Amino acid sequence: MRGKLFPLLIALVVLVLPGSVLAQGEESTEVDSTTVAEGDSTATDSTATDSIAVVEEEVEIADTTATDAVEEEEEEEVKGSLFSQFAKFFREGGPAMPFILFFFAVGLVIFIERLIFLFGIASAKPEALMAKIATLIRKGSIEGAIATTSEERSPLAKIIEAALRNYKGTERDIQNAVDEMALAELPRINARIGYLGMLANVSTMVGLLGTIFGLIAAFAAVAAADPEQKGVLLANGISMAMNTTAFGLIAAIPMLIAHSVLTAKADGLVDDIDRYSVMVMNMLAQARREA
Repeated sequence: MRGKLFPLLIALVVLVLPGSVLAQGEESTEVDSTTVAEGDSTATDSTATDSIAVVEEEVEIADTTATDAVEEEEEEEVKGSLFSQFAKFFREGGPAMPFILFFFAVGLVIFIERLIFLFGIASAKPEALMAKIATLIRKGSIEGAIATTSEERSPLAKIIEAALRNYKGTERDIQNAVDEMALAELPRINARIGYLGMLANVSTMVGLLGTIFGLIAAFAAVAAADPEQKGVLLANGISMAMNTTAFGLIAAIPMLIAHSVLTAKADGLVDDIDRYSVMVMNMLAQARREA
């Protein structure tokens, strides 16, 4: 910042000093011609004022640019310091840290995949879907209801489609078709969710195992190391123990939260399937009686 302001100050001096000299020269000629001196002095003062204003604007722009540059450098330093701190934290954690990181990465992939499926593909707005199907069944347009469900990719739509395609069969045939399709679709809803809880528990256990290894190293340093190295080895062992415990919990807590959220969503989808599939079978039975 100083390197940029210094040339601007030099420019300010170069622009202002000639105006001052000219003003002083014009003041010295006031004895010879008062009217001309007044006009020249006014013009000189106006020029100097304009020069100062331009230079002040340039200095303000330079200050703003320098401030933005300093802020960007500080942000980069903060990011770099955070990354370096995490790298130091990870390195001091010992051999258990890569395993915990691997478990966390696998859990993150599972969470993203299940989030897209459960809250996107499988979430088919059952109220709106059932309203359309109920209207078509009342009108006797079973083919239209089948076409409506075939456009959806959700498990609920496929189960209802199976019931509609067996409309001409007995109630037992419709129930068997619904059960068969449910056996194929319900596992898709609960797939891989249980792994999140398992990975969370394993991450915690691996973190505790790393803690044990760190404490063993610390006690070994106290017992057998040289006095000069004893403090360093003891600090390294305690650092390994604390870092692995912390990182294991850091990985396990989000996975447990994700497991709870996804489980609740999956249970809600299964409840919707049970309720709306029974509603469709009842509507089909009533339509057959009326026909």
